[in-house]
Amino acid sequence: MSSWKILIERGNLEFSAAHFITFEGECEPLHGHNYGVRVEAAGELTADSYVVDFVVMKDITRTLIKRWDHRFLLPVENPHLRVSELEDAWEIEFAGNEAQAFLREHGRIRYQLPKWAVVPLPMDNATAERLAERLALDIVGELRTRGVGAELTTLTVGVEETAMQTAFYTLDPRSLGKADSALGG
Repeated sequence: MSSWKILIERGNLEFSAAHFITFEGECEPLHGHNYGVRVEAAGELTADSYVVDFVVMKDITRTLIKRWDHRFLLPVENPHLRVSELEDAWEIEFAGNEAQAFLREHGRIRYQLPKWAVVPLPMDNATAERLAERLALDIVGELRTRGVGAELTTLTVGVEETAMQTAFYTLDPRSLGKADSALGG
């Protein structure tokens, strides 16, 4: 069996963003990363002998990650956060039964950020794994909008937090419904 694959990475496939992760009843401090992105697409060749045009894939990826650049990535479905959308800001508080011991030791954790500085994301935690998943789904949505990529059998997105830490998400674009690949965040 033969197959073809393309890879785009490095260059200007980067974004800087702030986040924090909740885990095991704890909340890490607000911090940021200079993220790197790589996208691998595999599938049959088009009539023009492309898997997907490099220029198109780079444009889609750059456009999508630009929305996240120099913003706070807010996981609005996180069960350990109380998230309130105010008129001009987002208010975020780490709370819940599992958090009580951590909060007794560290005190209240609450942020209020201007709306323009926040990207609300439909996810449970702003981990590199979830960012890779969200970006993969959004790429598929944009490929469909542009009418390209129908021959793809797999799409893998990697989101690198540091030079030694990258999370990957792989999907089969053919298995997604339109709602699955709708833009979110």
